[in-house]
Amino acid sequence: MGEKKRFSKFYIFPFLYVLSSYLALSNIFTGGKGLVYTLMFLSPFISGILNIVVCARCCKPEYHDIMITSAAIVKYCLVPFFVIGGFLVAGSFISGFIIPVPPMFLVGTSIAFILCAAGWLIVAFGSPYTISYVVLSQREGRTSKGMAVFHIILQFFFSLDVIDVICLSFRAKRNIKMTIAIIVLIAVSFIAVIALVLFILLQIITG
Repeated sequence: MGEKKRFSKFYIFPFLYVLSSYLALSNIFTGGKGLVYTLMFLSPFISGILNIVVCARCCKPEYHDIMITSAAIVKYCLVPFFVIGGFLVAGSFISGFIIPVPPMFLVGTSIAFILCAAGWLIVAFGSPYTISYVVLSQREGRTSKGMAVFHIILQFFFSLDVIDVICLSFRAKRNIKMTIAIIVLIAVSFIAVIALVLFILLQIITG
């Protein structure tokens, strides 16, 4: 019982990382200043370093299943985060071309680049759980070294990291309900975005 309770406490870390990422995102919209808002903005990176330390210390066979569940928590819960972030990047980039002020091109593209860099760091700092799971799988002979390297590389690319965790979850027969739910969410979001783009294009053409 005590062992199970100890393992369940491990999930505090992935949830803390997800929460800190959304706190940083909310800071962009509130535009707050001061020490508290600075810490909010830096919180995912602080929590990300904690992820690395925790995963390095707990990269042990008894944490094998916990690592893939933690990876799913982080990657799946951050899908809406990156959807919102994608709109912010697109909006910043497009505004640099639409607004007829010469400096806006530099401002818009610079903001888009900064947001992309920050987003990539959040992807990277959220990857230790998947990497630990893959390393443990390789040690236990469940996957080859080549495939392990391939899975690790995918963790540093937008979207591909989520697809990879989906595949790993199905293969491990873990988090199936959560994985199906996120597939449905992604599909609905994709259809909604396409519908929105088509609607905007239609309004432009007919207007």
